[in-house]
Amino acid sequence: MSRRPETVRTEDGERAEQPVDSRARFTGRGWAFLGAGALCLLLATWLGRKDVLALALFLGGAPLFAALSLYVVKPRVLLKRGVDPALVTAGDSAVVRLRVRHRSRRAGSAAGAVAVLERVPEPLGGDRELSVQAGGEPAAYTVRPRRRGVYALGPATVRVADPFGLATELLDASERTSLHVAPDPVELPEIRADRLRESGTDPARTAQPQPGPDNVTVREYRHGDPVRRVHWAASAKQGTLMVRQEDPRSIRRLSLLLDLDDTAWPGERQWAGVLPSTAEFEWAVSFTAAVLEHLTQRETAVHALDTRGRPLPRGGEDDGAAVRGRVTAIDDDAAEDARHGLARVRPLPAPGRTAGAAGTGGSSGTAGTDGGRGGSADPGGRRGIAGTVGGRRSGRRSGRRSGRTAGSGGAAPGSAPGAGPETGAGADEGLADRFDRDGLVHPVLLVSGDLDRAGAQRILHGTHRAGAGSAVLVASAADPVPDGAAVLEAAGWSVVVVTAATAPEEAWAHLGTWSRTAGAVR
Repeated sequence: MSRRPETVRTEDGERAEQPVDSRARFTGRGWAFLGAGALCLLLATWLGRKDVLALALFLGGAPLFAALSLYVVKPRVLLKRGVDPALVTAGDSAVVRLRVRHRSRRAGSAAGAVAVLERVPEPLGGDRELSVQAGGEPAAYTVRPRRRGVYALGPATVRVADPFGLATELLDASERTSLHVAPDPVELPEIRADRLRESGTDPARTAQPQPGPDNVTVREYRHGDPVRRVHWAASAKQGTLMVRQEDPRSIRRLSLLLDLDDTAWPGERQWAGVLPSTAEFEWAVSFTAAVLEHLTQRETAVHALDTRGRPLPRGGEDDGAAVRGRVTAIDDDAAEDARHGLARVRPLPAPGRTAGAAGTGGSSGTAGTDGGRGGSADPGGRRGIAGTVGGRRSGRRSGRRSGRTAGSGGAAPGSAPGAGPETGAGADEGLADRFDRDGLVHPVLLVSGDLDRAGAQRILHGTHRAGAGSAVLVASAADPVPDGAAVLEAAGWSVVVVTAATAPEEAWAHLGTWSRTAGAVR
């Protein structure tokens, strides 16, 4: 394409496309015709030849007529973009197909190829230039995202030319399409079940049998059953595919909490597509995905929540569906949807800290989603988070000092000045209400970041029904051991402190060993 639309970067790191100048312009061929026409006009004046004058008028008038025709006809382009699949795992590929319909107000549908400049984020390979047959087969290109997040494809700029290629016009097809990329779960090592701290208050731990061959029945394979549940011995005996169906009483349960409060993630800003994030938060999301995959494959029902009591989002559903249905339990069949939902999570301001964050971070919304059905990040929410990045360290420190003096009754760190105690208390009760309503007395695994003392007290209050649990805290380089670690350990929790450089397998292997540090943390 001869001319690219100008792009600039916003403060949030997003590309802000300038409006496309849609005025008709001469192509290289058109300028060559004009130059040849001017030369013939000089020759006709010098030689006095009428035939040369006619040639000069033809060569000079053709580009002008072409530009005038584009203005009169007013071409319009309808661009449709499809992504297959729209939900992928990091490392997998997705195919993007572009279909173009070229119409004009006076001539109806038009045929021929048009040049398309497709705006693609740099992590997906950068912008693409394609030639798309109008009304014909779609043009396709492949993207292979390496990191999880929500990526915006488009808008596209289409160059439309006259049939002789003498003049061209740029048209802006402003449609955007979102690509959701789920984290790729790593394979975790096997650890004993009692390594995840159990409170002893769960009657299922004493009254129900544990998973084993005596609790397994088989049934015929149904479409959609995971292949890993195929019982090959029974299938060979019956002559048809049979799958394992464990006794429901043998299913273990775990409450998995992912901390989405942005005060716990003060690291350097990076982007997960269009979602603001940090390296520590990305590690936490990857570890959460690995734990979900590991436990659900081993007949464990995982109740996935954030630390405000909101269900983590699911892939393929709108942001409010999980909250309306109050669905938290994730089994083997729902593990993939839950992992795809992790593509949309991001750190959120604490409820009540800013005016714009009240609706985003309140308990009535789905946890940590990007705020839009189409997958695009909420611009208002992004601005709210961006405004807290520069002063997050100082705000977090002041919150810790108040937490040391006020104890668990203080407001949540990072609360807006002047916020009453009801704001913090209401936020604290969200997790406790969820545990009471759903009867969550199972072992708890917390995945958090730079957790302060007030945040740890809030989590202990919300999970009091389950008693002691386990925690994995992702520390930043500036603060190797979060203040909340000592609070959790004093309450009987097993705490493992890691950094973003620690392997998730190593952190998982340290759970329940009473070794506070793992990997690079010393």
